[in-house]
Amino acid sequence: DYPSGIALDASNNAYVAGWTFSHDFPVAGAFQSAAAGSGDGFLTKISPTGTSLVYSTFLGGYGVDEVRSVAVDATGAAYVAGHTNSPDFPVLGAAQPALAGNFDAFVAKFDPAGNALVYSTYLGGSREERIFGRRALAVDSAGAAYVGGRTHSSNFPLVNPVKSALLDVDDGFVTK
Repeated sequence: DYPSGIALDASNNAYVAGWTFSHDFPVAGAFQSAAAGSGDGFLTKISPTGTSLVYSTFLGGYGVDEVRSVAVDATGAAYVAGHTNSPDFPVLGAAQPALAGNFDAFVAKFDPAGNALVYSTYLGGSREERIFGRRALAVDSAGAAYVGGRTHSSNFPLVNPVKSALLDVDDGFVTK
């Protein structure tokens, strides 16, 4: 089990995110109650006293899915970002509904109860995108998610770019 990010909401509930190879990872009120592959992402909300799971869910498909960052908005909705090579990663209302490369980044938003996705999307081009670091994701007061990572793809999806071409083997990206 690899926790990679933690966030707190206004009521001091802790949101822990990461990835696991444990098929018996604890679940409660889950969006995805069982592991779908060898390594799946997870999101767990723990009560302010640390004595109970408010919810705990897997997130992933049959490939490798790593949640690397977590953020929470004022309503208690949790956002996660990471990378995956699962072509069956759960998507909903996706800006990019299909895996485009070897690994793509992803961004997903859970409802405050943690048992449903509000949206989930791949983010990537034809090669590889990765999200690293627990601070790779932020949410503004309007609920817009910002994610940063690394791309190897010359066709990474761009909108209003500051730089419009990959200049090296890999470059960083920031997406809203």
